[in-house]
Amino acid sequence: MKIRLSLLCAAAALAAVSCTKHPVQPRFGIAATDSLFSRNGISCNVEYRFASILNAGDSPALTAIEQANIGYFFELEDFSGTVQQAAAASIGQFSDIYLADSLLTGSTNMEYEISAESEGTVVDTLVSYTITKWSYTGGAHGIYGTAGHVYSLAGGYELTLADLFTETQLAGMETLLRKKLYEEYETDSDEGLSEQGFFPESIALTENFQIGPAGITFIYNPYEIGCYALGGVEVTFSEEELEALKTGGSGNSGTSETEE
Repeated sequence: MKIRLSLLCAAAALAAVSCTKHPVQPRFGIAATDSLFSRNGISCNVEYRFASILNAGDSPALTAIEQANIGYFFELEDFSGTVQQAAAASIGQFSDIYLADSLLTGSTNMEYEISAESEGTVVDTLVSYTITKWSYTGGAHGIYGTAGHVYSLAGGYELTLADLFTETQLAGMETLLRKKLYEEYETDSDEGLSEQGFFPESIALTENFQIGPAGITFIYNPYEIGCYALGGVEVTFSEEELEALKTGGSGNSGTSETEE
């Protein structure tokens, strides 16, 4: 994709890593965990599908990415261990929090569900990792969400928008984001978005994003910029739009990129 060389080299420079090096490529495989357990009369079915880096031990960068992904996926802080150990710790943590003795009377005979899956892809010198979760732990409906994490393949550290884009680009993207929502939801104002369930005052660039062949996609989960009924919202900026924004353009000119 066309975010690539100039932006990726700038990010790599933060860790003094040369763009000319060829880092070890990750090999992904799915580590599955299925568990049905109960406590205090409440049962819970857990399904985990974790995209593990099978060759994580081949480089410090891959090891760092794998450990970061384990922490995000299983929601464990400062954890160090295998995927299997993390799955067991996650299930134990859930049992202690949600199925504890302090649950309100009448919660027995409930059936909870937790489902999580992930996917890892390599785009040039980046690793884009996406985690999708769904759970029902009581209430009117389940809760779902998607989280994106992008890493330097050479350095193994997570990247932010400021690492990948210039201030000029970010300012243009902030403006273009709202215009794209106007177009997608067939309106020309914040009032029109509000009528469809959006919270216009909350609309801004997010660090929850994915990098892929189509460009960059910003991910907004339910309640972040709109009501639950609106569902998850994704906004994609194409390669051409990002390139045009380098010079402060509108991002709609279809400017072609300079070849590597």
